[in-house]
Amino acid sequence: MDGLVQIAEMRRPYSDAALERFALQVVAQIADRPMIETGKPGEKLLSLLLRHARSGDPALLGGMFDLMRRQRMPAERVVDVYLPAAARRLGNAWHEGELDILATTVAISRLQAILRELSRAWRADHAAEAGGDTRVLLAVPEREKHTLGALIATQQLRRMGVSVNLQLLISPARAAALAGSGGYDAVFISMANRSNLETCRYLVKSIKRVLPDRVPVVLGGPLAGDENALRGIAGVDLVTSNVMEALVACGLIAYEQAAQ
Repeated sequence: MDGLVQIAEMRRPYSDAALERFALQVVAQIADRPMIETGKPGEKLLSLLLRHARSGDPALLGGMFDLMRRQRMPAERVVDVYLPAAARRLGNAWHEGELDILATTVAISRLQAILRELSRAWRADHAAEAGGDTRVLLAVPEREKHTLGALIATQQLRRMGVSVNLQLLISPARAAALAGSGGYDAVFISMANRSNLETCRYLVKSIKRVLPDRVPVVLGGPLAGDENALRGIAGVDLVTSNVMEALVACGLIAYEQAAQ
């Protein structure tokens, strides 16, 4: 019975009033600058975030907001530092046998819900419109199980004024059709699973076949630091999980802007 409850919880839309109120409060009070935060997360807030992800207790959202307000923490830091850190902790817990795959999936879905609500609040109230002159195609290959990193990268890019076409679990043929249609200044690919290397390799090959030479292809995601895993993927112009580094290297923003 507990398993059935978890499955129902996982499929339930995460748009409850507590989560919406949390997102609006956070963004309305402290989100005011288009930048990407770095650094280590504080354990107290990270613990609250993980407890919410694992339990779904909406009361923990209030505790998170109160702590953020007291620390004058920018909302961007939740997206850029705390959500990735929480996802890594959950992944480690699964690898170590502390969580099963269903509980991990439900917890990650709650992190995605926070990101979705924060992104919606940004678009409504604060962030630069996601329709700038710079256009990026952000692709997640077929059979890729992890999409939270790509969703975070999308939010970061849009916060920087970049127009993003996010394509989750896209086929090589569809990606090539989009890339070949023109109008993109770069193609970003997010990859997390070593088991999906062959799919990613074919995706890059298909995109490069139709992409103008001037348009760079950037490979990011959790596997960006695994040189052995990525050695066989040819045609990638840059490998990095740092959105700002990618934008600067591709000539899409100036170094001075990134350093602000």
